[in-house]
Amino acid sequence: MTRPPMKYLADENVASRIVAWLRNRGDDVRYAAEERPGEHDSKWLHEAEAEERLILTSDKDFGDMVFCDRLNSHGVVLLRLKDLSVDERLLRLEQCWSVVEANPIGCFIVVTPHRVRVRRIVP
Repeated sequence: MTRPPMKYLADENVASRIVAWLRNRGDDVRYAAEERPGEHDSKWLHEAEAEERLILTSDKDFGDMVFCDRLNSHGVVLLRLKDLSVDERLLRLEQCWSVVEANPIGCFIVVTPHRVRVRRIVP
């Protein structure tokens, strides 16, 4: 059985090869670096919410907006993998992406080299 495509909005700080990996899996990915580099994160958060997209980012600012500023979010995947090469990041994502797919709505998911944390976003 094929899974339905997931919808993402990838922040410009996400490596283009990760965006390509998601697209090759059949997912629908908007990429900030291709559309409007330098756009404020709050605008991306609003667009992702309106389009029911998970935000994929390496930027902790989205966590501040969701938890401190209480802005609505369809969901956020924070990649804390900066010390890994892009090849190592892709390998890590392949290992743990099923956790993201199992929690696609209303969660703040943090992917690190050794674990994945899932926290519900309470409006």
